[in-house]
Amino acid sequence: MSTESQPLSPLASNLRQWRERRGLSVSGLARDAGISKSTVSELERGNGNPSLDTLWALAKALNVSLGALFVDQGPVGETVFKRLVEAPTIARDGDEFIAQLVSAWRNSGEIEISVVTLAQDGKRDSRGNAAGVIERVVCMRGLVEVGPVGASVLLEPGDMLMFRADQPHIYHARGEGGRLLVVQQYPTDS
Repeated sequence: MSTESQPLSPLASNLRQWRERRGLSVSGLARDAGISKSTVSELERGNGNPSLDTLWALAKALNVSLGALFVDQGPVGETVFKRLVEAPTIARDGDEFIAQLVSAWRNSGEIEISVVTLAQDGKRDSRGNAAGVIERVVCMRGLVEVGPVGASVLLEPGDMLMFRADQPHIYHARGEGGRLLVVQQYPTDS
């Protein structure tokens, strides 16, 4: 029997940490996320290549941002500089929708900042985030329809929309595509 000499990936260690903070067993998390117990166990061991749907289900069941499963929390107080080209992709649907994690931190709830790039007429439908999530979207380029299904708004560069993101919502580029700065605010732990 060999011992693991390599440190666990941020996904593996963060998944275990959040599950334990929530007081959930592996079985309990698997049940809440609607995935198999073996999938949770493998991911916590640093094995597997989970789909985006599996990651979203785990994040929602843990009531954390998707980014919280990936962010390697460095020492507090350090200066961190990250170029967009170096930011990890946390969601992708071909070339029509790419979300890159720019930053995430915890302070009275978690804040996650992403840059979302949509191709010409690119569209992304979200089933909704965890309960209590507030999203602020700033249009940086193009014309992009954003917001809750049935109450979306067409944003122009510089426009900002704030809405509850725990309901189904859309991102739909008009014409040449667009780029958004998305800030998601997660509620404090209870």
